[in-house]
Amino acid sequence: MSSRIKPYLSLWDKSFKETHTRSYYMAMQLSMHGLIFTIYNPDKSKYLGVEAYYFGDIKDVKDIPGKFDLILSRIEWFAYPFKKFKLLYQNNYSTLVPLPLFDAEQKSLYLGFNQPFTENRRIIYDTLKTSEAVNVYYIPNPVVEKVRDFWPNAIISHFSSSLIECLSLNYKNKIENDTLFLHVNDGSYYLTGFKNNKLLYHNSFTYNTKEDFIFFLLATIEQLGYNPETVDLILLGKIEKSDEVFQMIHQYTGSHRYIEENPGVKLSYVLEEIRKYRHYVLLNALQCEL
Repeated sequence: MSSRIKPYLSLWDKSFKETHTRSYYMAMQLSMHGLIFTIYNPDKSKYLGVEAYYFGDIKDVKDIPGKFDLILSRIEWFAYPFKKFKLLYQNNYSTLVPLPLFDAEQKSLYLGFNQPFTENRRIIYDTLKTSEAVNVYYIPNPVVEKVRDFWPNAIISHFSSSLIECLSLNYKNKIENDTLFLHVNDGSYYLTGFKNNKLLYHNSFTYNTKEDFIFFLLATIEQLGYNPETVDLILLGKIEKSDEVFQMIHQYTGSHRYIEENPGVKLSYVLEEIRKYRHYVLLNALQCEL
């Protein structure tokens, strides 16, 4: 592992002060591929900056804590105490259970239905109040221990939990019939749908080729009884118009558009240049009730 690390994105408002972290919130999105974090000033109701790193050389989740140490060696305030710290951990090891059917003592059984057992992981669950569901998932012990070591007050949740809750909160009473939200990640994507302001569908898919991508998408559209020509696909995450998967969406579906910005999220002027749809969940996560 390299002894140095550099961000591929680093934008900071002039008003950000390293000595004021106890007055700020930090929200972080973390996966095997990298991390991105943002700082929010609740006194000004404004996001002050964002910084992001790729983890291109790690092979196992046990290597993630070492990346935290490298970032700390670059920016000392990275591990300073914050008024609130929220971690969104991203992997494909999660499953949804309807809230009325959930029993916390059986959480390992729920996860075992469709996820393989993995060692040195702990099972955590998020209660999605808005969606009346519980998201059960694995998270690596080394990651939890490192996060708690840096930020003892950390609120940990699964990325998909925040995705579902943010969409539910921001699109309540705005969702038309036959609408799907497509959030693209590195080598995978989430599909989320609502009906009558309630969660109808959510699933994740791993793909290796653009043909895999469109196959799973069209199969889900058919499963839900939607028409590919009329379904409204709302795009967010890591998807650009130049991507092959975007071209497949354009070819096989009739309606697709990027998600709109949340007018309730106030950003520093330095963040106006970022693609907001790529970081929609991160920039809305602090509003979610998780």
